[in-house]
Amino acid sequence: MARTKMATLWLVGLGLATIVHNARGEDFYYAIVFGSQSRPKLLQYTHTWATFIRAVGDGADANNYTVYQHTISWLPDTLDVRTWSLLPERGVNLDLYQTLEAVGRDRERVTMWGPFRIQQAVYERSLRVKEILDSGHAEYRAISTPRNLLVSDCIHAVAAVDPVFGRNHYPLIRVGNPASRYIARQVMTRSAFDQWQSDNSWLIPRLGLDRYPIQVIPPQQIPKRSCFLCKLAD
Repeated sequence: MARTKMATLWLVGLGLATIVHNARGEDFYYAIVFGSQSRPKLLQYTHTWATFIRAVGDGADANNYTVYQHTISWLPDTLDVRTWSLLPERGVNLDLYQTLEAVGRDRERVTMWGPFRIQQAVYERSLRVKEILDSGHAEYRAISTPRNLLVSDCIHAVAAVDPVFGRNHYPLIRVGNPASRYIARQVMTRSAFDQWQSDNSWLIPRLGLDRYPIQVIPPQQIPKRSCFLCKLAD
């Protein structure tokens, strides 16, 4: 009798878990890489950042999915980038819209690459990087080394999400759009997903990005292999 009761409770629990899972839907993960720079290009007015998205839902219409997003956008707390300063200073991690407002005030032109499908592990790693940046222990320096996440520039803060190479694969020979473009190409060439076959453009209006003057470069326009133009510093 006791075994029958336990079996019944187990089956009921399994059924409830299935109902909850089906009601919640499936999880999908995405990333968008951003770059901005002034014209003419001045190092003080360049920035690289990335937004990571978790979408939960099922069915063909992704517009019905629930969307969660966070951003890695590491800047000095003053928002005044001192390019050649040797001393680290207090940093701040802005959200997506704070970043767009900040670079807009400096009249930087914004380009975005993506959205890209990413694996759950990459999304979760981005959460850990964001937690470190938001901890109050991390500092900003416009030119940092790859080794110490607690002292970081904007490029290395995003590069820390790379699950294979981390920050070591991103030397500061590129800044602004070239740096962001290089990160986007790493997603293309090493992704577990065929980015050329995925249309994730529904995320652009969903995040309200269609209301900003942003040049959008979808995955289908990003070469999978090495290209000469990707190596140029513009």
